[in-house]
Amino acid sequence: MINLDNLEEIQKLDSENILKNIQEFPEQCERCWEDFKKFTLPTSFIQAKSVLLCGMGGSGIGGALVASLAKKAEIPVMTWSDYDLPGFVNKDTLVIINSYSGNTEETIDSYKKAAEITNKIVVISTGGKVGSLSTNYRNPYYKINYGSAPRAALGYSLTAILAVFAKLKIIELKDDDFREAIILLKGLQKKIDVDVSTGGNNAKILARRLLNKIPIIYGSGILTEVARRYKGNFNENAKSASYYEIIPEMNHNALVGLKFPESLRSKISVIILQSNFDHPRNLLRQNITAQILEKSKIDYDFVMLEPCPTPISEVLQVIHFGDYVSYYLAILNNIEPNPVTIIEFLKDKLAEEPFDK
Repeated sequence: MINLDNLEEIQKLDSENILKNIQEFPEQCERCWEDFKKFTLPTSFIQAKSVLLCGMGGSGIGGALVASLAKKAEIPVMTWSDYDLPGFVNKDTLVIINSYSGNTEETIDSYKKAAEITNKIVVISTGGKVGSLSTNYRNPYYKINYGSAPRAALGYSLTAILAVFAKLKIIELKDDDFREAIILLKGLQKKIDVDVSTGGNNAKILARRLLNKIPIIYGSGILTEVARRYKGNFNENAKSASYYEIIPEMNHNALVGLKFPESLRSKISVIILQSNFDHPRNLLRQNITAQILEKSKIDYDFVMLEPCPTPISEVLQVIHFGDYVSYYLAILNNIEPNPVTIIEFLKDKLAEEPFDK
């Protein structure tokens, strides 16, 4: 097993240096937030009566995370990770198109259909086809100038949508609160970065506990989509089977499904994400769920960071912690973290039968 405190071994395995992208997460958020201070939106956008966030995979999770922070918004906010559009979209719907590559075929399809219905569209991308379409349709376009895999540029895709929501008063987020969140995020990084030895590094400790296990992440409230982020990064970085469940929904079904097959129980490790901003009944459910896991002899860990002053601060920190855990698990699995060759194979096969409707 690779020693997580041996930087030379880690660097050899991480030849594409995805660690650098993870380390730059706070700076990504900071740069994007500053960019949006100069980014203008048409005044008519503030009249939107609903919001649709379109995106897939590492791009789509940015919208999902912001949507979880906007659950109490005065207008409905929905995410969309598919072809076509939901039926409610009309001229009063704000549609945010988020495709890191700019060439995601599902998102392009949604974009073209949305452009026939509404002119309230914001585009976020590094370029590609959606970048070109934004010029054709004359939609506000935020170009991400950053080179990485989509999942490793989350700071841009998340913060861009967050900034749009703040500008349009869909959520309340003050500049001082965001700046404080970044300061605290950088403080967390100093405690879990690669140069911090395993004995005092909670992210490395958790990664070691997950070795040869199937991580199942439980999240609720504002951390629901953070649980999905964990799952996705365990899949893509560590190349590990992983799943996530939502509390309280999973208390009505998934909790019963831990009995069989009996041999699987020793291979499961549950991560329960706890939030200081969660509903008190969900916190109670998490604690009772932990008791059930213990009786079922299933390993589990709570992830609850030091109390955060704002929801955005907590979400960013829990994301960052999970990104590091998934990276360390990849190293322990003796696998290159960045490449996703199976996904590239699928895309190549799809390209043999082009989709352009």
